[in-house]
Amino acid sequence: MSEFFVLKSIDLALHEATRKISFLAINPNNITEEKQKVFADENYNPQFRYGNLPHDPDKVEEELNAVDDHDSVLGSLLAQKRDVFIDKCEMMRRIGTSKFNVFAKKVCGFPKASTLARAAELMSFEPQNEESAVSTAQAVNLIRAELIHYGFPYMVKQKEMSSLAAVSVADQCVFVRKDATFSHRYIQRLIVHEIGTHVLRAENGRAQPFWIFFSGFPQYLATEEGLAVFNEERFGLLTAGTMRLYAARAIAVKMGQDRSFSKTYKYFRGRLGDDAAFKLALRVKRGLADTSKRGGFPKDFVYLEGYLAVKKFLEDNGKDNGTMQDLYYGKIGVDHVPLLAEVTGLSRPRFLPKNQGFADLTRF
Repeated sequence: MSEFFVLKSIDLALHEATRKISFLAINPNNITEEKQKVFADENYNPQFRYGNLPHDPDKVEEELNAVDDHDSVLGSLLAQKRDVFIDKCEMMRRIGTSKFNVFAKKVCGFPKASTLARAAELMSFEPQNEESAVSTAQAVNLIRAELIHYGFPYMVKQKEMSSLAAVSVADQCVFVRKDATFSHRYIQRLIVHEIGTHVLRAENGRAQPFWIFFSGFPQYLATEEGLAVFNEERFGLLTAGTMRLYAARAIAVKMGQDRSFSKTYKYFRGRLGDDAAFKLALRVKRGLADTSKRGGFPKDFVYLEGYLAVKKFLEDNGKDNGTMQDLYYGKIGVDHVPLLAEVTGLSRPRFLPKNQGFADLTRF
């Protein structure tokens, strides 16, 4: 069997195992009731409950350990991804315990000092008020039109959820919060961030001969979210308020490692308001049952740190279309770009973001 087909076999086996592990399992199932307690007493530390895992991490880890090695550039990347997911299995086993934080930091990493310093500077930005004039139904139509423009068979659905919008590329579905209203700029930013970055990178990756381009290279997430933020900026949609929120997420990660939920919440409450402060504290303390303890889930620094890394990559390599196109081979990191030439059978990315469709917003 040729090297290409050996690698395809390894890649498929890894894909089948890793797709069973989802970050959604670390979201508590009693958020609403605990939020009410926090709003009634700012010193209260939520006691989170978690549902059963959709897959047994022991069995998934057995599948991961059975994946073969291969002495090649792609083989090394596949092995690195396998090791990350073995740590994810351990993290999933520890949900609700004090040990969760140990493996969450191995999986997610931790912000650099330079990222935290930049975040502190950005927190001084003054947010701007934006009028919410676009309904959920109108937002669904605009997002659907953008997906049709690219020819993607994605569904756009209204859903009761805490976030305003979310994308599942595995299910080819975009979710928009039911009974919400949005500003014109938010919908533009949503299209650029979610579709122009996450969906396009995933669909370009789906067209490559290896699943890892669709599901994600090891440690690709900082580039994924950083590129989304950079795209917001280059299309003139990155407001001071949004940048301040990305900065707050990085600071909250550091704070959540050392402080309780209540202390993290109170710090941001006076700066961002009750709802935003609760969401920040929730995002960095989820994974724990008793949020008075130190630690949590330190993923959220990737938005700011990834943005800074993508900007540096483009400054060092040139901001022309070719350099930007390299980041759209799939869900890869900036450090992986030089390795693409060593992978057989790749095709140039077909889908790239376009600043189109925004004029339609003026009719609302």
